Amino acid sequence: MNNTSDSSASDRSSEQSCSAVAAYLVEHYGLATPVDVRELEPGANRNFLITTQDQRYVYRIYTDHDFYVRNPEAYRYELDLLAYLKEFKLAVPEPVKRLDGQRLSTLDAESGRPAPWRDGACSALFRFFKGEEHVTWYPEVKEPVVISFGAAVAEIHQRADQFPRPYCRHHFDLQYLLDGPLQTLESILKERRGENLSFFKDYADHMRRQINALGKGKDIYGLIHADLHVGNILYHPDNGYCILDFDQCAFGWRAYDVATFKYNIIETVPDHLTDEIWRCFLEGYNQVRPLTRQELDCLPVFANAWTLWDIGETLVLATQWGGHRPDLVEGDLTQDEYLDEAVETLRGMV
Repeated sequence: MNNTSDSSASDRSSEQSCSAVAAYLVEHYGLATPVDVRELEPGANRNFLITTQDQRYVYRIYTDHDFYVRNPEAYRYELDLLAYLKEFKLAVPEPVKRLDGQRLSTLDAESGRPAPWRDGACSALFRFFKGEEHVTWYPEVKEPVVISFGAAVAEIHQRADQFPRPYCRHHFDLQYLLDGPLQTLESILKERRGENLSFFKDYADHMRRQINALGKGKDIYGLIHADLHVGNILYHPDNGYCILDFDQCAFGWRAYDVATFKYNIIETVPDHLTDEIWRCFLEGYNQVRPLTRQELDCLPVFANAWTLWDIGETLVLATQWGGHRPDLVEGDLTQDEYLDEAVETLRGMV
């Protein structure tokens, strides 16, 4: 089949998926017709932009991958947590209830398999937030907004401690954060090249010791966002900011969220702005939950742990998506080329 035919088949499949989503949302959420559905770029989940006459939403179909802890109980935890945080007017996405009062949709085998779902697929609808990335700190730092954002992250950490826990949620502990990604990377290295990560062993042991030294005491360890990079932070001058994608939220070290934000800013924002952004964020965070000296000292290790986890996620999803994950692998890198970069990144940590 030529490329034109492939493209036409893909377009037809996308149109069918969007039509099925529109009908599903009308039936189960009571959205007023007409409902326009557009699938967004691929990510860890399938996401659709939904537009009605007077509202916009994002519809998410959760996808299962071995690298994630994914099950209906975990999804319900996420959605109920967001609804709980919304009660305190915190800047998080707002899940929309179905007509039956549930926040999570599950399509079981008895319901059939209309595109784009599979049997047992879970999904959720969120109110759309109109905003953009980076405008909070580029071309200049909006100091009050960044201070407020830092305070909001700390308040999310603290409010989550009082959240009732009717469902289970996984832990971003050393096994999930460090050992799992290393095992994934080493397994692919052995399979592709007969190589191992012996060069990284001593530094990995250092990371474990430093993180273990923090302990898991109150405030230090608890519910975290677990993926607080700038792509998950939107800002609008009229509506403020919103922290997206809580689908990775888990129990972990609060300093991990702080480190993810700090070092992702360093990677993505012009150098002359990073110190001011960090100062403002830290000022706001410390107003609500002061970081300890030990937590601050551990930020570089957590930043490397986040990079390592991101590498593991990319490799797993690239394998499952036929060798390439366009939303994480920059440009036209193949999985093997990305593997080269990943190994060099780890060498740079040692």
